[in-house]
Amino acid sequence: MTAIIVSGHGQLSTGLLDAFEMIFGHDDKIIAVPFLKGEGIPQLQDKYQTVMAKFPDEPILFLVDVFGGTPYNSAVQLVFNNPLADVVTGVNLPMLLEIAAIKEFSDLDALKQQLKLINQEGFKIFSEVISAAKTTDPIDDEEDDLL
Repeated sequence: MTAIIVSGHGQLSTGLLDAFEMIFGHDDKIIAVPFLKGEGIPQLQDKYQTVMAKFPDEPILFLVDVFGGTPYNSAVQLVFNNPLADVVTGVNLPMLLEIAAIKEFSDLDALKQQLKLINQEGFKIFSEVISAAKTTDPIDDEEDDLL
């Protein structure tokens, strides 16, 4: 089963994990690693490596906030030549909920593809959703037109 390391600037990862646990419950294989003010890549990598050591020989997926940020750059350096690890950006609550539901039954590649799909499906703009709902044909609740 894949271990998940959630990271981002400030307390983003701990806040996401707290919200996740309100809905899904605790999961020992989903760990928040915050990137705090005053820290740099070496400090964050030390924290990452401490968590990674808890899951030797298991796939590890980093879910980080932004592409090119310190949480991303720190993780990329650790997974660069590791076929059992990867990094996904744009972490959010729907991603965490989805990954928790499928990680026991999916390999690392399947998890990444499902997260890509969830992010595409999860992005909604209210005005577009309501506009689409207004243009669909309403269900005719009147009598059958068969007679």
